[in-house]
Amino acid sequence: MVGKKAVVFFMIFFIASVSIFTQSLDVWISTTFVDSQNNWLHQKVNEWAKENNVEVNVSLFPKEIYTEKIMAAIEAGETPDVVLQGAAGIVLAAERGILVPLDDVIDSLGREDFYPQVLNYTKVTNPETGVSHNYGIPLFFEPRTVEVRYDILQNAGIDIPEKPTYDWLIETAKKVNDPPNIYGWGLTLGKCYDAHDNILALVYKNGGGLISDRSPTGGNIFNSEPTWETIDLIKELYDEKVIPPDSIQWTDFGNNLAFMEGRIAFTINGLSVYYTMVEEGNPLAEVTKEIFLTDVTIDTGLKSAFAFKSELPTEELAKDLIYYILSDKEGYRVNMVEKAQLYGLPIFKSQGEIISKQWEEGKWQMFAVDPMSFTDALRASWAMSYPIAEPTSVAEQIMGSLLIPENVVDAILGEKTSQEVAQTITNEINILLEQSYK
Repeated sequence: MVGKKAVVFFMIFFIASVSIFTQSLDVWISTTFVDSQNNWLHQKVNEWAKENNVEVNVSLFPKEIYTEKIMAAIEAGETPDVVLQGAAGIVLAAERGILVPLDDVIDSLGREDFYPQVLNYTKVTNPETGVSHNYGIPLFFEPRTVEVRYDILQNAGIDIPEKPTYDWLIETAKKVNDPPNIYGWGLTLGKCYDAHDNILALVYKNGGGLISDRSPTGGNIFNSEPTWETIDLIKELYDEKVIPPDSIQWTDFGNNLAFMEGRIAFTINGLSVYYTMVEEGNPLAEVTKEIFLTDVTIDTGLKSAFAFKSELPTEELAKDLIYYILSDKEGYRVNMVEKAQLYGLPIFKSQGEIISKQWEEGKWQMFAVDPMSFTDALRASWAMSYPIAEPTSVAEQIMGSLLIPENVVDAILGEKTSQEVAQTITNEINILLEQSYK
């Protein structure tokens, strides 16, 4: 086994051996809405390039544009050298064998300092060889918090329990529901990523799953009682107007807007809602609390650093750039986490402990619970498949195509039964499994 010092020496040796020539590296950054994250990553890339005499060509793309471009680049075989904050494409590229394993970079950063879930997200098994490697490093957790109008709960004499669950949320949403003045739960149900996350979270909470294995019947687990219960529950809440009637047309921003306008008591989202309210001086920020649900907390992260295969010197430069960015763990915490108002939470235990301590000392009081208390209930939604608990390109395709919310709406509107909808989705999942893993 190669030791950490040997790996670092090897990387330095390669960089030194080619430094007499001007090297170039194409770097794509998939941007988040938090400028502090994008700016810091760009700054670190430029710092590294200057220190190592490397010419970097940096391209920044919003998530939606990045997704289209990276998938097209993979199909055309014209990929960048490094991607930062990229979600789409990583599992597909890893399964096709065109990514550089980053196991040695993780070891150099201190494998024991990573939260284990982080490394599971990008540990991909090559379908042909059966060999697994970490092909990327997620740059932060992005757990779906529950935004709570705490003033509404206080007026109703309702306390937030120490370990809130989905059942508590649903029961409380019904108690405070007063349409059209206030709707209990702003559950996004339009054809968008948030709806995919919302629906899957409830399926998992009810004991269901998405993919059980990579066989052509691996999606059958989705067509089961937990999924039917989930769809029936959503329809019931929608019919009772606990969920706003217009939520069926919402995009990913619909629930954000409804919360910021004071139309809903609860929503489940990334911390972007709170961040935006603070930035815009929205007075609702002062009466908003953030919590995690202890049965299932969805992580929409996987915004990772990864590198495509190339010539060996270029691959080593790419790995060293990723190492350089993450080895500055304090700078990482300050710029990727704290300046983002905890929109992204740290992948390193050492930095997570600092965030927890800050909360205990009175910082981050928008959280009603420790901001790092989500990890035990975590389920990733982008490319991870449960109960298989591994990333698959099929799960990536399911989310990217918005297969689940596109079909669930038929049950919500009463055009199909929950069983019919689940069967339709399951059929498509099994087709994708057969095509991908035959």
